[in-house]
Amino acid sequence: MSLLDKIKSTSCSLRLQKNWLKIYTCPVPSSDFLSFVGIAEIDAPQHSVLHLLYDLDAATEWVWKTREMRVLKELSEDEGRIVYQLVSAPWPVSDREIVSQSQGYMDPETGEVYITITARPDFIPENDNYVRVRQLEGAWNIMPLSETSCRVVFRLHLEPGGEIPSWLANIAVIDTPYNTLANMREFVKREAYKNPIDVPFTRSTKGIDKNYTDFITD
Repeated sequence: MSLLDKIKSTSCSLRLQKNWLKIYTCPVPSSDFLSFVGIAEIDAPQHSVLHLLYDLDAATEWVWKTREMRVLKELSEDEGRIVYQLVSAPWPVSDREIVSQSQGYMDPETGEVYITITARPDFIPENDNYVRVRQLEGAWNIMPLSETSCRVVFRLHLEPGGEIPSWLANIAVIDTPYNTLANMREFVKREAYKNPIDVPFTRSTKGIDKNYTDFITD
């Protein structure tokens, strides 16, 4: 069972709510750092969101605090790809670098897309200028609601490493989903993302983690 599957809505707190967005923070077993669940209604087709997610050249413009994001290696169709991300931290805290593997699945019956994110901290040598994040688990779920709208669920937990106090990190934990999803909501309207892209997803009805459903109330 994945960490995300262990997180239940009954133990989480609703931290922010708008007419298009809800953000929850959730305690994680054996960690002092909270995870988050962000749920957004996006006025754009599902394929526009997927196009943006796979356009890593644009990531520094919309993914919160991201200074750099690039593909390190394309893996086989079933294994996804390895991605490098450099995240800004406020002075005097060192910036964090994340190396992760993302894998995509699509439910052939509903069209729902599920992208997992797991840490691969030893894939490349560490950079002494940054702190390598060694524990991370996250996911994107993108569900078509109509031809022109979709629901996006963004979940993440990480251990930032270094000397960041958990109380400080937990105060700011909703900044990442709020700013990232708010930016996504605007970026997907751009002309560049109107056309679908060919993404090699594993077609599966079993591989999709739907543990987020308790957080959604229509």
